[in-house]
Amino acid sequence: MKLIENVNLAKSFYLLGDSLNYCYDCKYCRLNGEKQEEKHFHCLPTEINPNFTNVPIAINLFYGDSLLQVDNTINLLRKLEKAQHKGPVVIITKGDFSQFPDVNFNLDLHIAFSCFGIDSNLDGSNIKRLINNLNQIETRKNNYKYSLEFRPIIYNVNDSYEVFDFVLELAKKYHLAVGYSGLQGKPESVAIWEKEGLNLQPYPGYKFGHKKIIAAEVVRLFETMAQAKGVKIFRKTSCLISYTHALERDYNAHYYRPSEVGCSNCPMYEKCLSYKNNLALNKNLDNIIPFAYEIVNKEEHECILKRKGICEFPSIDCSYIRGRILKIKDQLTTSDVRLIKWLTGYTVDANFYEDPHLSEKWLVKKRSLK
Repeated sequence: MKLIENVNLAKSFYLLGDSLNYCYDCKYCRLNGEKQEEKHFHCLPTEINPNFTNVPIAINLFYGDSLLQVDNTINLLRKLEKAQHKGPVVIITKGDFSQFPDVNFNLDLHIAFSCFGIDSNLDGSNIKRLINNLNQIETRKNNYKYSLEFRPIIYNVNDSYEVFDFVLELAKKYHLAVGYSGLQGKPESVAIWEKEGLNLQPYPGYKFGHKKIIAAEVVRLFETMAQAKGVKIFRKTSCLISYTHALERDYNAHYYRPSEVGCSNCPMYEKCLSYKNNLALNKNLDNIIPFAYEIVNKEEHECILKRKGICEFPSIDCSYIRGRILKIKDQLTTSDVRLIKWLTGYTVDANFYEDPHLSEKWLVKKRSLK
């Protein structure tokens, strides 16, 4: 299977940018093991396929904050502007927002401010900088979209009532939606924490792994407090972006796992439910995806990750995925699967493996990609 090596997708975004060998040195960061790796991804989505004009993009989300390389970030935004990209373009940062010029972009631009909720030696930023950044929202003339990324929520570190109250009050004051998640403890990250003597622990009853798990009672507390303050919160970044940018559905199709991701409490719930229920069995996707496919209706589809036994914490949704599903016989990468969800709204039944790159089949015509 041939891959497009200079294209990189993460769970929620098509990634553009470059890695640095320095950042804000957040001790919990899952990218700490990549600080010496060079990554350069400048190939625009529409250079691969014109159907990619609406895909969600994140700028400089590798090791090295986007505001530590402002000129590079601006250059990539101008390239996207010239290419007339239509989908959300997101900058997630904990840097000094005053470094970002108050200029207009003909893009659906979104600035997400990372927030740890407390001053801590685990975090490379501080509350003073966060508040200074938020204050700029009210004085800037260009109307970008904004949100707070409250993450990671760590057991016995920043998961108290007082921290939640502080974060939600900020969100309320500045009229921001909040994305939140737990700590991702992949084996390489855990090894780094142990080497540095950091006593980071998962919630009782859980183990560290790929999923960013927060104990159910902590989630309930945060959701209850947010509801009382009238703040919109989201467990998944794609749900927040879809809501903030008025998309017709969550582009990552989390609505196939409603219990696992808390769909019933999500502001996107009615939109996503209606969209999913109206997905067709006979829709022609030949001009959208490059794989042979069949659309089937299933009541108890089991996710392949659970089937293979490689999901650490499968939920009940993993065995009871319901609705119209794209069945594809080709072997895919996880990035192929993500892109299919973004473009079609269907979830996918296929044999796939973890890889940030796309199959060459997506190329409308092969060319030299730089």
